[in-house]
Amino acid sequence: MLFYMDETPMAEVLPECSLLAGFDEADRRELTGYGEFREFGAGRTVIGEGQPQESLYLLLQGRLNAVHKINDGEAPLGTIRDGEWFGEINIFDPQQASAMVVAHVNARTWQISRTKLEEFLNAHPLLGCQLLLGVGEVLARRTRDLTTKLNATWEISW
Repeated sequence: MLFYMDETPMAEVLPECSLLAGFDEADRRELTGYGEFREFGAGRTVIGEGQPQESLYLLLQGRLNAVHKINDGEAPLGTIRDGEWFGEINIFDPQQASAMVVAHVNARTWQISRTKLEEFLNAHPLLGCQLLLGVGEVLARRTRDLTTKLNATWEISW
């Protein structure tokens, strides 16, 4: 934890990461105030598949597993590691969560709701554009990764 010279604790600030590449410390501090920090013990559900979901998350510490429920169990979708964002689909299309995210080990996240994100975008349009472009890159990369996985496992016939 950081301290002022008089030993008063300073508020935590979001760390540098790829999605916030154009943000300096003051910008990250501003964005931090629009969200909240949360902790999840190992095995705890961060996002429940089929549940309402309208937040964007940043994993600060730990490891999370994204899984999709299928008839006879769960299909792993991927691992979320420190510095990675998730929940981005529902920022653009708020509905029920399309997957479950579970803490593999103790985890700490920062999350911002769609409502608070909209407040940030209105108050800081240039930073908001940078943030949304980064979220779009995350979506595009995950879509490409999913397409690659599907092509590797499914036989496509024309």
